[in-house]
Amino acid sequence: MVPAAAERLRSILVIIAYFSSFVGDGVDIAELKKCHDDFKATLQADVDSLIRLHANDSTGTGRPGEWLTAIRRSAIVLIAANLENFIESLICAALGYLADQKLVARRYPERFRLWLFREDANMRNIGIEDSRDFITLTLKLYSDVRPLEKSELKLDTLRDAFANPTPSSVTWLIALLDLDSYLDDVTLTVEGKDTNAKGALGELAKRRNDIAHGDATQKPDIEDVERLRKFCLLFSNRLYKDVTKATNSYFAKK
Repeated sequence: MVPAAAERLRSILVIIAYFSSFVGDGVDIAELKKCHDDFKATLQADVDSLIRLHANDSTGTGRPGEWLTAIRRSAIVLIAANLENFIESLICAALGYLADQKLVARRYPERFRLWLFREDANMRNIGIEDSRDFITLTLKLYSDVRPLEKSELKLDTLRDAFANPTPSSVTWLIALLDLDSYLDDVTLTVEGKDTNAKGALGELAKRRNDIAHGDATQKPDIEDVERLRKFCLLFSNRLYKDVTKATNSYFAKK
């Protein structure tokens, strides 16, 4: 292919990539889809099994056993644990995918690069040698040529920094993809009712914390379990879609 034709083709591909970031959800990313599929499968294996077990015992003859309360409490903890793992796995998979595709550093989400800088700087007193290291680090994180290696992304550290999926921790983690104040715009229809994501996550986190810290008064109804399970499934669908779209958009950044 002659140089002029090659350059014209490259320009066309860049234009297509740029406009595709505004239309639809972008190209499916296998690593992200696997995170979503794994979450749905685990939610079904863990929580749906408990819901079925609860239904079988609660509809039988005689007084339902006290252990049904333990089933409902366990289901809440499992819902929160599965959601936590899904969110952190999805975000880390998106960042890992950028490294696998050899994306140059400057095209990574800036909030994530600032987090990386802070982790490397580690709040040290800046001496002459540290200053040299920080300049090198800055050049690395804002390079238009050099990709970031996956080993440089500190994904294990990022996982460790994310804990119980409270609204604030979820907002913080998703913001690393430059999706600011993400939960403010997420309202989902759960069992026919508009449900604010921030409120639902807050409820789930509080119930989970109460149970995990031995609060015996935290006794969710089976309706609470089913409602929060449905919310988490719908929220995972929305987050998977938005993270996939955001991840594709980094390849079109200028």
